[in-house]
Amino acid sequence: MSRTIRRTTRLSPIRLTTALFAPALMASAILVGVPVATAAPALADESPRGSIHEDASRQAAAEYRKKSQSERDALQDGDRIRAQVVERALNQVGDSYGSGGDGPDVFDCSGLVVYSWRAAGVKLTHYSRAQYDETTRISLKDARPGDLAFYFDNGAHHVAIYIGDGKVVHASDYGIGVVKGEVKGTPWTNTHFTGMGRVNLEG
Repeated sequence: MSRTIRRTTRLSPIRLTTALFAPALMASAILVGVPVATAAPALADESPRGSIHEDASRQAAAEYRKKSQSERDALQDGDRIRAQVVERALNQVGDSYGSGGDGPDVFDCSGLVVYSWRAAGVKLTHYSRAQYDETTRISLKDARPGDLAFYFDNGAHHVAIYIGDGKVVHASDYGIGVVKGEVKGTPWTNTHFTGMGRVNLEG
Protein backbone atom coordinates (compact mmCIF):
# COMPACT_ATOMS: atom_id res chain seq x y z
CA MET A 1 0.00 0.00 0.00
CA SER A 2 1.50 3.34 -1.03
CA ARG A 3 1.92 6.12 1.42
CA THR A 4 1.65 9.76 0.56
CA ILE A 5 4.14 11.92 2.39
CA ARG A 6 3.29 15.54 2.83
CA ARG A 7 5.98 18.02 3.68
CA THR A 8 5.03 21.17 5.46
CA THR A 9 7.37 24.11 4.98
CA ARG A 10 7.55 26.25 8.00
CA LEU A 11 8.55 29.89 7.57
CA SER A 12 10.50 31.64 10.24
CA PRO A 13 8.83 34.76 11.67
CA ILE A 14 11.26 37.02 9.76
CA ARG A 15 10.75 35.27 6.42
CA LEU A 16 7.01 35.21 6.97
CA THR A 17 6.92 38.95 7.67
CA THR A 18 8.98 39.67 4.58
CA ALA A 19 6.80 37.52 2.39
CA LEU A 20 3.66 39.22 3.63
CA PHE A 21 4.78 42.84 3.54
CA ALA A 22 7.27 43.02 0.64
CA PRO A 23 4.59 43.42 -2.08
CA ALA A 24 2.93 46.19 -0.09
CA LEU A 25 6.21 48.03 0.45
CA MET A 26 7.02 47.79 -3.26
CA ALA A 27 3.65 49.24 -4.22
CA SER A 28 4.02 52.09 -1.74
CA ALA A 29 7.44 52.97 -3.11
CA ILE A 30 6.08 53.11 -6.65
CA LEU A 31 3.19 55.33 -5.62
CA VAL A 32 5.35 57.94 -3.85
CA GLY A 33 8.01 57.96 -6.58
CA VAL A 34 10.84 56.38 -4.59
CA PRO A 35 13.30 54.45 -6.81
CA VAL A 36 13.06 50.75 -6.20
CA ALA A 37 16.04 48.53 -5.59
CA THR A 38 15.81 47.01 -9.04
CA ALA A 39 16.66 50.33 -10.74
CA ALA A 40 20.31 50.50 -11.91
CA PRO A 41 22.29 53.20 -10.06
CA ALA A 42 23.61 56.11 -12.12
CA LEU A 43 27.31 55.76 -12.87
CA ALA A 44 29.74 58.61 -12.25
CA ASP A 45 31.13 58.52 -15.78
CA GLU A 46 27.71 58.85 -17.44
CA SER A 47 27.85 62.68 -17.41
CA PRO A 48 26.73 64.17 -20.71
CA ARG A 49 29.26 65.37 -23.24
CA GLY A 50 30.16 69.03 -22.95
CA SER A 51 30.61 68.55 -19.21
CA ILE A 52 32.35 71.07 -16.95
CA HIS A 53 35.65 69.20 -17.43
CA GLU A 54 35.55 69.57 -21.22
CA ASP A 55 34.56 73.22 -20.90
CA ALA A 56 37.52 73.84 -18.60
CA SER A 57 39.86 72.08 -21.02
CA ARG A 58 38.63 74.16 -23.96
CA GLN A 59 39.01 77.37 -21.94
CA ALA A 60 42.56 76.43 -20.87
CA ALA A 61 43.50 75.67 -24.49
CA ALA A 62 42.07 78.98 -25.67
CA GLU A 63 43.98 80.89 -22.97
CA TYR A 64 47.20 79.08 -23.92
CA ARG A 65 46.75 79.98 -27.60
CA LYS A 66 46.04 83.60 -26.69
CA LYS A 67 49.15 83.78 -24.48
CA SER A 68 51.34 82.15 -27.14
CA GLN A 69 50.09 84.59 -29.78
CA SER A 70 50.73 87.52 -27.45
CA GLU A 71 54.29 86.31 -26.86
CA ARG A 72 54.87 85.91 -30.60
CA ASP A 73 53.53 89.41 -31.23
CA ALA A 74 55.78 90.86 -28.53
CA LEU A 75 58.79 89.04 -29.98
CA GLN A 76 58.03 90.34 -33.47
CA ASP A 77 57.65 93.87 -32.14
CA GLY A 78 60.98 93.43 -30.39
CA ASP A 79 62.56 92.15 -33.59
CA ARG A 80 61.70 95.39 -35.35
CA ILE A 81 63.45 97.37 -32.62
CA ARG A 82 66.44 95.03 -32.55
CA ALA A 83 66.74 95.35 -36.34
CA GLN A 84 67.26 99.10 -35.86
CA VAL A 85 69.96 98.35 -33.29
CA VAL A 86 71.76 95.98 -35.66
CA GLU A 87 71.56 98.47 -38.54
CA ARG A 88 73.03 101.24 -36.41
CA ALA A 89 75.85 99.00 -35.18
CA LEU A 90 76.69 97.81 -38.71
CA ASN A 91 76.88 101.43 -39.85
CA GLN A 92 79.82 101.83 -37.46
CA VAL A 93 81.92 99.06 -39.04
CA GLY A 94 85.32 100.57 -39.82
CA ASP A 95 85.24 103.07 -36.94
CA SER A 96 88.13 103.16 -34.50
CA TYR A 97 88.48 101.43 -31.14
CA GLY A 98 89.06 103.57 -28.05
CA SER A 99 88.68 102.79 -24.36
CA GLY A 100 85.58 104.54 -23.01
CA GLY A 101 84.38 105.50 -26.49
CA ASP A 102 80.64 105.46 -27.17
CA GLY A 103 80.51 107.20 -30.56
CA PRO A 104 79.95 108.62 -32.90
CA ASP A 105 83.31 107.58 -34.42
CA VAL A 106 85.25 105.86 -31.61
CA PHE A 107 83.97 102.93 -29.55
CA ASP A 108 84.92 100.33 -27.05
CA CYS A 109 82.86 97.11 -26.92
CA SER A 110 80.23 98.19 -24.41
CA GLY A 111 80.23 101.71 -25.85
CA LEU A 112 79.08 100.35 -29.22
CA VAL A 113 76.24 98.54 -27.45
CA VAL A 114 75.24 101.72 -25.58
CA TYR A 115 75.36 103.77 -28.80
CA SER A 116 73.37 101.25 -30.85
CA TRP A 117 70.64 100.66 -28.27
CA ARG A 118 70.36 104.36 -27.46
CA ALA A 119 68.96 104.83 -30.99
CA ALA A 120 66.09 102.53 -29.99
CA GLY A 121 65.41 104.55 -26.85
CA VAL A 122 66.96 101.99 -24.48
CA LYS A 123 69.55 103.10 -21.95
CA LEU A 124 72.24 100.60 -20.95
CA THR A 125 75.20 100.99 -18.63
CA HIS A 126 78.56 101.58 -20.32
CA TYR A 127 80.21 98.47 -18.88
CA SER A 128 79.94 94.95 -20.30
CA ARG A 129 79.54 93.24 -16.91
CA ALA A 130 76.69 95.62 -16.03
CA GLN A 131 75.07 94.90 -19.42
CA TYR A 132 75.28 91.20 -18.62
CA ASP A 133 73.30 91.86 -15.43
CA GLU A 134 70.81 94.09 -17.29
CA THR A 135 69.88 91.39 -19.82
CA THR A 136 67.98 88.12 -19.66
CA ARG A 137 69.88 84.88 -20.24
CA ILE A 138 68.99 83.02 -23.43
CA SER A 139 70.62 80.16 -25.31
CA LEU A 140 72.68 80.75 -28.42
CA LYS A 141 70.25 78.65 -30.47
CA ASP A 142 67.42 81.00 -29.44
CA ALA A 143 69.40 84.20 -30.11
CA ARG A 144 67.89 86.82 -32.40
CA PRO A 145 69.55 89.80 -34.09
CA GLY A 146 70.12 92.53 -31.51
CA ASP A 147 70.81 90.16 -28.63
CA LEU A 148 74.16 90.48 -26.89
CA ALA A 149 77.02 87.98 -26.76
CA PHE A 150 79.23 88.07 -23.64
CA TYR A 151 82.75 86.86 -23.03
CA PHE A 152 84.94 86.09 -20.05
CA ASP A 153 83.70 86.03 -16.45
CA ASN A 154 80.04 86.88 -17.12
CA GLY A 155 80.78 89.57 -19.66
CA ALA A 156 83.44 91.35 -17.63
CA HIS A 157 85.85 91.42 -20.58
CA HIS A 158 83.91 91.78 -23.82
CA VAL A 159 80.43 92.17 -25.36
CA ALA A 160 79.24 92.01 -28.97
CA ILE A 161 75.93 92.52 -30.81
CA TYR A 162 74.45 89.45 -32.46
CA ILE A 163 73.43 90.01 -36.11
CA GLY A 164 72.20 86.49 -36.95
CA ASP A 165 73.64 83.32 -38.53
CA GLY A 166 76.18 82.93 -35.74
CA LYS A 167 77.76 86.34 -36.43
CA VAL A 168 78.28 89.49 -34.37
CA VAL A 169 79.41 93.07 -34.81
CA HIS A 170 81.69 94.47 -32.11
CA ALA A 171 84.36 96.99 -31.25
CA SER A 172 87.29 94.58 -31.12
CA ASP A 173 90.56 96.21 -30.07
CA TYR A 174 93.12 98.89 -30.89
CA GLY A 175 94.22 98.68 -34.50
CA ILE A 176 91.13 96.62 -35.40
CA GLY A 177 88.15 98.83 -34.53
CA VAL A 178 84.52 97.92 -35.20
CA VAL A 179 84.29 94.72 -37.22
CA LYS A 180 82.04 91.77 -37.94
CA GLY A 181 82.98 88.36 -36.56
CA GLU A 182 81.72 85.04 -35.25
CA VAL A 183 80.06 84.40 -31.89
CA LYS A 184 82.30 81.38 -31.52
CA GLY A 185 84.89 79.69 -33.70
CA THR A 186 88.26 81.04 -32.60
CA PRO A 187 90.34 79.66 -29.70
CA TRP A 188 89.66 82.81 -27.64
CA THR A 189 85.88 82.97 -28.25
CA ASN A 190 85.46 79.23 -27.73
CA THR A 191 87.31 79.46 -24.41
CA HIS A 192 85.79 82.67 -23.05
CA PHE A 193 82.24 82.70 -24.43
CA THR A 194 79.93 83.23 -21.43
CA GLY A 195 76.50 83.26 -23.02
CA MET A 196 73.79 85.37 -24.65
CA GLY A 197 71.63 88.11 -23.19
CA ARG A 198 68.40 89.73 -24.36
CA VAL A 199 67.70 93.39 -23.63
CA ASN A 200 64.42 93.95 -21.82
CA LEU A 201 62.11 96.06 -23.96
CA GLU A 202 59.26 96.34 -21.44
CA GLY A 203 58.80 99.51 -19.45
